[in-house]
Amino acid sequence: MLSASQGWQFWNSMGDITSTSDPFKLLNLANEFDRAGVLTYAIELYIKILDQYPDTLEAVAARLAVFLIAKRYENEGNKETAISLVRKVTVIANENC
Repeated sequence: MLSASQGWQFWNSMGDITSTSDPFKLLNLANEFDRAGVLTYAIELYIKILDQYPDTLEAVAARLAVFLIAKRYENEGNKETAISLVRKVTVIANENC
């Protein structure tokens, strides 16, 4: 996985590099990471959507996904992590107002 200024780049099954720079692609990728249990990458992508595409439907979905992840952390007794995620989303929302 390579980080690029325009988005993320990944090698697909054909060996080609694919780029994800629009919010729909980022949301799909974040959802895949979330389903696979790779929450660090999922959260990073959700936050990127919130930061770079705040006025999109994908941002609404990303915000909900982060809150659901925070709820999972809370239910597991990891309240500090849950609070940190909610604060991060709140700060981004306030910056984009």
